[in-house]
Parts: sequence; structure tokens; C-alpha cells
Amino acid sequence: MSSIEKFVNQQPLIVHSSLAQLRYLVLSEGLPPPKDRSSVRLRCSVWSVLARCSMDGATSDYISLVRRGPPPSPVYSKIKNDTFRTLNTDPQFVASVSEDAITRCLSCFAWSVIDNSDENMDISTYVQGMNVLLAPILYSSPSEPMAYKLFQSLCQDHIRTYLNQSLTGVHNGAKLLDMCLKIIDPKLSKFLTDNLLTAEIYGIPSVLTLSSCTKPLDQVCKLWDFMFAYGFHMNILFIVAQLVVIRTRIMKSNSPMNLLRVFPEFDAEEIIRLGVGFVAKLPSGMYDLLVEHLQNPDLAIR
Repeated sequence: MSSIEKFVNQQPLIVHSSLAQLRYLVLSEGLPPPKDRSSVRLRCSVWSVLARCSMDGATSDYISLVRRGPPPSPVYSKIKNDTFRTLNTDPQFVASVSEDAITRCLSCFAWSVIDNSDENMDISTYVQGMNVLLAPILYSSPSEPMAYKLFQSLCQDHIRTYLNQSLTGVHNGAKLLDMCLKIIDPKLSKFLTDNLLTAEIYGIPSVLTLSSCTKPLDQVCKLWDFMFAYGFHMNILFIVAQLVVIRTRIMKSNSPMNLLRVFPEFDAEEIIRLGVGFVAKLPSGMYDLLVEHLQNPDLAIR
């Protein structure tokens, strides 16, 4: 049994002061590769603890929302228009997660936003890309109710500005991506700018989905292990890292946008190592903006 498994299985499960210990274990040891359903449960448990997301009442809450059926027609149409496309070229995902499960989870989330409209005035019932954002959670959860509860926590507590009507946080994230790339790799940044390729053009899917739109899914889950532990603002630096890894291919390409339309497969350990190393190169104010853009809808980045 790994140190992380021992940690998650201890009683009581977690105390606030132990979060630092779990974060360190995720960084130093990593989660074991998923070989069976118990491994899947471990990742979901670790993510839930790091997100401080209680699973109390998860099943009963989920069942009551599912029983209400589809959300209002305009919302449900948007959901159904996207669900069948969710990571449909990934055979492992398709074999593990059904389209019906994706539809149910997204429908329940829409109902929860509608039911708590006073608290969720700044969150949309559904925006395109939420299906891909949900994918790693469903893939890594032993049950739909647990996946739904964790997805709800991610959306409402960690990336709230990404899911308002104007996607404020996503567009701020794209601007921060341009700014970070200019500091970390000025030559690549200039090349992309000269080719009119700003992050607003190529980076929105990777920002909105926290890189879950890029293969392979098992490597995405490793990125998410780190981001649940240390913050989803790190995704911006992980996208920069993905660009730096393929910089030669980008700069030699006759059509760089074709390369950036679908990012190549990546190795999570390499991307995490690079992304963490980039932090030291950023002015402190820039790092603060990375953290703030996930939570402050009034943040204006120019």
C-alpha cells in the first residue's frame, strides 16, 4: 500500500493541517497507475480531499436531481449537442464512461445552478467545453454521484470565473498565457505574435478545460493530481510548458496554427517539472494574477 493510500484510509480521513502532507505526497510519490476500480477510487478520494469536497449525501442528492429529468430545453439542447463528442477518439474513455453518464451529470449541474440562482448568479447552467472538463472526473470516479459532487465543487469553488456567461476568467487566462509566454520564451512568443497567433486564437480550449482537451487522458489526470494539490492557476504555466516542448516544431512549421489546433500528446511529469520551474521566472505580481483570475470576475487584464 502506497503512502497516499495509507493517508486516505486513516481515521479520521483528513484534518486541515494534514493537507500539506497530502500535497507533498502527491508531488513526491504521485498516485499509483490505475489498475483496477480501487485505484480509481483512490484518485477520486485524493481529489475530493484536496478540494475539501465532502461526499456526505452525494448519492441521495444526485438521485433527486436525476429524477427531475432533463433541464429546460435550451440548456439541454446545448448539453446534448456536445456530449456525444466528448473525448470520442479516446477508446479508454469511451469504454469507461457512457454518453448517458455525461448527460446526467451535466443536467444535474444545470439544475443545481437553477435551484440556487441567487448564489450562482455568475455561473452558467452550461457552457461549451464543460463536457470535456467533466471527462477526467467521470473517468476517475467510482460512481456518478461522486463525480457529480466533485465536478460541482470544481466549478463553483475553484474555477468560478471560467463559467460565467462571458467566460471572463477564460479570456483573462488567455491574456495571462500570452504574458507568461513572453517572459518565459520571448522568441517563441514573438514568432506566434508575428503570425497573429495569440492565446485567444489557439489557447481557449486548453484554458477552459484545464488541459483535458489534450491527449492522453492518463497524463491529464496526473496534471490534475498536481492542480488539485497546488491550484488550477498552474494550468496556464502547464500550457506554456506544452508550447515550449514543441517550440522547434512550431517555429519550423509552415502552418503553426494547424499544429496548435490540437496540441500533441504530452508527458505529465515533464510538463509539471517545466511549469513549476517557470514560477521562479515570473514577477510576483504576475503569479498573483494567475491565482486571482480564477476567482475575481472583475479582474481586468490588459
